Amino acid sequence: MNYKNLFFKKRLGQVFLLSILILSVIITSALLLATIFTKDLRRSIETAESVKAFYAADTVMELEIYNSINPRNKIRKDTLQMRNETEFDSENRFPYAIKTIGFSKGRQVSRGLEVYFGINE
Repeated sequence: MNYKNLFFKKRLGQVFLLSILILSVIITSALLLATIFTKDLRRSIETAESVKAFYAADTVMELEIYNSINPRNKIRKDTLQMRNETEFDSENRFPYAIKTIGFSKGRQVSRGLEVYFGINE
């Protein structure tokens, strides 16, 4: 029996197992880093869309306050054009409260504002 060949085959098996172990650690680390970077990228995109939605809600809030204070010179909401791919919705219950919501990116991100005038309904 040739003991050199048996020893060499045993060493090849150890090298194979060690290389599989190292590759699995590298793949696991890469997947972990990809998950972290994907979450950060999504957060940064949502932050920009959140700012757009907030400003849409703010714009409509100003319009609703203007319309409440100047009932003779009302500006219709359907004439308001948003140019940054945002939408809005509002509920005007002046003099009690005004609520507005701004939507961005196909209504995936929304931010709202409420103004209460201190008068109970």
